[in-house]
Amino acid sequence: MTNDDYSSALTRRRFLRAVLAGSALVGAGALLNSCGAPSAGTSAPATANTTPLKIGLLVPSSDIYAVLGASITQGMQIAFAQVGNEAGGRPIEIISEDEGTKPDLALQKARKLVEQDQVALVAGVVSSGVANALRDYFHDGQKLLVLANAGANALARKAKSPYIFRASFSNWQSNWQMGTWAAANIGKRAMLSAPDYAAGKEMLSAFRNSFEAAGGEVVQVQLTPFPNIGDPAPFMAQIRDAAADFVYAFYSGAASVAFVKAYSDFGLAQTVPLAGVGFLVEQDVLPQLASAALNIRSALHWAAPLDNPENKAFTTAYQKLTNQQPNVFAVQGYDAARLIIEGVNAVQGDVSQQDILLKALGAATFASPRGPFKLDPNTNNPINPCYVREVRQAGSAYTNVVIAMLEAAGDPGDDSKDTPVA
Repeated sequence: MTNDDYSSALTRRRFLRAVLAGSALVGAGALLNSCGAPSAGTSAPATANTTPLKIGLLVPSSDIYAVLGASITQGMQIAFAQVGNEAGGRPIEIISEDEGTKPDLALQKARKLVEQDQVALVAGVVSSGVANALRDYFHDGQKLLVLANAGANALARKAKSPYIFRASFSNWQSNWQMGTWAAANIGKRAMLSAPDYAAGKEMLSAFRNSFEAAGGEVVQVQLTPFPNIGDPAPFMAQIRDAAADFVYAFYSGAASVAFVKAYSDFGLAQTVPLAGVGFLVEQDVLPQLASAALNIRSALHWAAPLDNPENKAFTTAYQKLTNQQPNVFAVQGYDAARLIIEGVNAVQGDVSQQDILLKALGAATFASPRGPFKLDPNTNNPINPCYVREVRQAGSAYTNVVIAMLEAAGDPGDDSKDTPVA
């Protein structure tokens, strides 16, 4: 499916019609009901509010991260279908807007969802920059935001809000765990590379902290243009000349395709091993990367071959819905929806009981395709497993095979385990 196809699929209201119709997704829900799917909760009393529960969906449907937005949306579709597209006795109505990549425009879209469309909560958000820009609006207005991707560290630290919950990761996670592992298993001299924006710098700073603590040396930090790298040749030349044992990188979506392909095309893959946080070679880009991704090692909180019932059932449902392999963004969308369902069930659809709703969201636990899902009450951020994966070929397909499992960790809640990179 092309980016244009994804954008078309995500036009405003089209997702709403798909969710309310639900016919294609009921089968996906049936596949998951026996494998840890959320129950519909306690039956609502006869006097319950059965008007639609409006949920705002703010994800990219255009630009560089459109595929990520589509994956999150599809994961949410599966979770809502499992419970018949209702929670707390109320039918679910999704109203979607395009997040784009510009924080000021995304804030306008969020305000529209809350003030004009009167949604009960907003979910989604891919960009860390967008998430940071939304924080004060949701915190000051005491409105609920459930993040399905954006990993901005501050939202689990100094900018933590009781109204913002994350079903994905912080930018610190996986990178910090990988730093120690890389020093022991890849090399002691690393060059770091990421786009020049908040998420890229935060991910590299977490890796640098633990890598240097384990005896590693960062020989150079490379920050490339965002959102598009442009001509990769000068950056590949820097890597060639750095005399590093390996390169550790963060890129995602179309940017990862551009970087990893250039790395292979310039012959670097044969001389300087490439590693990174898992988005670099996640399942959404592997079909395009193909052999260029072979042997790249990465760390992430999910891997396609995970052998647990929830992951197997989710994979089957996702393939049935999309005719594609799932990816971590779809898993995060699924878990974000699961979290919402748990909270809304706890108040039997009466989201005006905000104190109870917030407490239920923070206490929610369930079996996820990634493994056990639980939030850290100090950060409203998941305590995530960390899988070290290696890209291997199986027939004509490529996948991330788990080669090590590192200790699960939540965000530290402050900046003590970060080493700035710029």
